[in-house]
Amino acid sequence: MSDRPSIDENKRAGNTFSAADKNKGRSGSAVDLASILSTDLNDAFAEGRRNFLEHGFGGCRDILDCFDRAVAIRRLGDVALDADPIDIYFSDRSFARISPNLLFDEQWYLDTYEDVRYAVANGSIYSGFVHFVINGVHEGRCPNPTLDVEFVQMDEPSEPSQVDFDVEAYVQTYRIVQRFLECFPLLDAVTFYNLYGRRLGHTIWGDHDEHRKISHDLISHEFDHDYYSSQYLGKKVSRSTALRHYKTLGIREGHNPNPKFDELWYRTFYTDINQAVTAGKIESGFHHYLTSGRQEGRRQAHDLKYALEARLAGVTEPRLVQRAEEIAQRMQSLPHRIVAQGEPRIWFCLPMLNPDMSFGGYKAVFELIKATARAGRAIGIFITEDATDELSYFAYRERDRELVSVIQAAAYVNRVRGKYIPISPNDIFVVYSVWDAYIVQPLLKVTRAKRFLLLAQEFEPIFYECGATRALTQDAYQFPHVPLYNSRFLQTYFAKHAVGPFGERNAPREGSDYFVFEHVPTRLSVEAREADTGTRTLAFYARPEMHAARNLFELGYLALRKLCNEGVFDHRWRFVGLGGLQEDHVLPLGEKHQIDMVQKMPLDEYARFMNSIDIGLSLMWAPHPSVVPFEFAATGAVVVTNTYENRSAEELEAICRNIVPCPPTLAGIEAALRRAVARAEDRETRQRQRLIGPDRTWKETFAGDVLDPIFASLQA
Repeated sequence: MSDRPSIDENKRAGNTFSAADKNKGRSGSAVDLASILSTDLNDAFAEGRRNFLEHGFGGCRDILDCFDRAVAIRRLGDVALDADPIDIYFSDRSFARISPNLLFDEQWYLDTYEDVRYAVANGSIYSGFVHFVINGVHEGRCPNPTLDVEFVQMDEPSEPSQVDFDVEAYVQTYRIVQRFLECFPLLDAVTFYNLYGRRLGHTIWGDHDEHRKISHDLISHEFDHDYYSSQYLGKKVSRSTALRHYKTLGIREGHNPNPKFDELWYRTFYTDINQAVTAGKIESGFHHYLTSGRQEGRRQAHDLKYALEARLAGVTEPRLVQRAEEIAQRMQSLPHRIVAQGEPRIWFCLPMLNPDMSFGGYKAVFELIKATARAGRAIGIFITEDATDELSYFAYRERDRELVSVIQAAAYVNRVRGKYIPISPNDIFVVYSVWDAYIVQPLLKVTRAKRFLLLAQEFEPIFYECGATRALTQDAYQFPHVPLYNSRFLQTYFAKHAVGPFGERNAPREGSDYFVFEHVPTRLSVEAREADTGTRTLAFYARPEMHAARNLFELGYLALRKLCNEGVFDHRWRFVGLGGLQEDHVLPLGEKHQIDMVQKMPLDEYARFMNSIDIGLSLMWAPHPSVVPFEFAATGAVVVTNTYENRSAEELEAICRNIVPCPPTLAGIEAALRRAVARAEDRETRQRQRLIGPDRTWKETFAGDVLDPIFASLQA
């Protein structure tokens, strides 16, 4: 510091403090250098006074301008009661660790600027704060990490601004400018812009900038001075006074310019605007709304529907009103007329007749329709939901020609189109979905059969969320009917929960009040495994569509992905997804694995594939156990499937020892897959324990002597 003039030299040169040299704007800090020199010294802090004065007149003046005495006293604590905070600060380097300025971070500054850290360490400069005031601020160094983070990366340093600009507007627009100039009054606004503002991404407007003029004209035009005065000033003032208060103070405080615009709502709801205001890139939410927000369709204040829809699209739509109409329509009976001499028919009530959905439960009802026709009974088909169903498309797409022939010969009615159904007194009704129990009730009143046959292949309320549709579906089981359950597992679930005939006072009797059949799985010839090629195959019954949510696709997929990333499945494993409705595509399982999603395979290719699998993964969060796990088990694969309240781990393992049961949780599925990977290597044991199902066909399952007592029970 020897190049600086001493205090005495400055005095001899006639340098004195003026009012403008005082440290303005901070409580308790407006102290000039002369008052410091005239203060009696405390012997304990005399060294601090000498250290301070070594900075020369100009240095002392700049330090005083930026030294916030109130901040220093607060941070020095009790020691500040003994002497002037300036003397204390410079008396010992331990006090230099505190920052006497709200915008300056001493430790961060030393950590960031290595040259300053070394200079402080070797004693050539007293502190980071002193360096910043005397040198750093003029070099454009950052005083704190917050400002540093806001700096915009600039490919090339731009030239300092040589043009005049609207300084007042600049300071009002960017709050950081005013705050910085208050804390470090060594700079003016133009210098701040050139040193810091450009790197902060600030925009400046010339005194004649048209955009700036237009935006302020808009503010003035839409400013309500009566509202503003009453809300924030407590008295009526002139329009110019109210507007000036808003522009100079109200904007920074988040005041509303008129009763229609809510500044704080606009900022907090539109997070991008809040960030821009906080960063000083725009002066207020109202300014943004006037210049672009209105054109973007943003709202001035809280609107419940708008606010909800912006976050959760569709959440305010009264869709249940439409559903109420759909429910009313769906519960309406089929238009019918009595045919006294008509041939008795078995009417099959189906939601749709879609050849693209001819799998799962529809497979069973189609087999029942064919068996009924083979037994010599007349058949009728009525469609309850899909107005687009046409027999021509079904006949074109359906590959089961016997089924096509039977349905083409049947009486066919689509109730949505309003065609009358001819009903004779001896007709009986088979309902595929329990929902349609409502539709057949008026028909039962004109026939001898007072119960309908329900092809019960699932506990159907699980298809719906908790609401009116679910409640109505569950209530439909109270109508008199005879259920034909598609598995013993499902029948025990209905019995446990007292659903349908099990809810009646008298215990139902199998063979008259309910019947049970077992779904016939696809029968594939089991071929001898070829020599180990090294490749391992996992077949995943993967159904990613929403209507198949009960198959727990997400849990299976996430479990496989995690285990692949952990290396549980090595490079030998390939994964094939079955059951999806989209065209063939790929789902990633990590860097080295993927699921090849296959829409459909020809039967011969499917048979070859099934004979090659090592692990089958098939899940079902529903009472119906699904057929797929047992088809996998019949190939000799190790099968991972979940338990449910009506099928325990012990019951599943008793069916086939190759089945690895698991709870329907992510952790449970992961653990079961780990066990399956280890067991898959023992191919000999797998083949020895493969599931040998009963040698049964659909024709035998629904043989004439089986159907006769079922249909007879409806008229009993």
